[in-house]
Amino acid sequence: MKSLKRIALIFASLMMILSVSISVYAKESPAKTSFKASLKQSVITYDGKTHKPSVVVTDLKGKKLDKKYYTANVKKVKNAGVYIVTVKGKGKYAGSVEKLTYKINPKKQKVTVSKDKITVKYNRRKATSQTLKVSKQVGKVTYTTNSSKIRVNKNGRITVAKGTKKGVYRVTVTVKATNYRTVNKIVKITVK
Repeated sequence: MKSLKRIALIFASLMMILSVSISVYAKESPAKTSFKASLKQSVITYDGKTHKPSVVVTDLKGKKLDKKYYTANVKKVKNAGVYIVTVKGKGKYAGSVEKLTYKINPKKQKVTVSKDKITVKYNRRKATSQTLKVSKQVGKVTYTTNSSKIRVNKNGRITVAKGTKKGVYRVTVTVKATNYRTVNKIVKITVK
């Protein structure tokens, strides 16, 4: 019985020591301090130039922080795409991290096609051809059709096969280029 009391006494003493230790550690451990991070400009359009995002870091009251309190992995970028800027706190801000998104949108380009409608007469004996001219800034031009009877070569020459049934067909002109928006133009082919 005495040994049980002794064990209970020792256990109670250990619990008291442990709780005091935790309390002291909590008081001595510094609390993580947060900050706010943002980019002066988070979205731009591709212009062929190299850009370096500008990071602004403040405390929670809006006061600008000295650079000694944080690091930012800012890189120079040029091509269209989405980039991540990671800001990590230092010193009393250690442990605080913010990830910011920097986006370069692809640029628009003007594309013109010489014709958007072509009409040909039904001919069961021979094929009919016409040529499209495509004006663009940059990129590769490709052609697709919604019928095997309509073919377009790489130079934009459209051939309507002999015996193609009367109706409306479609040629899609696509211009693709890195850092530019893809452009699609529709040309309607009517066989009468």
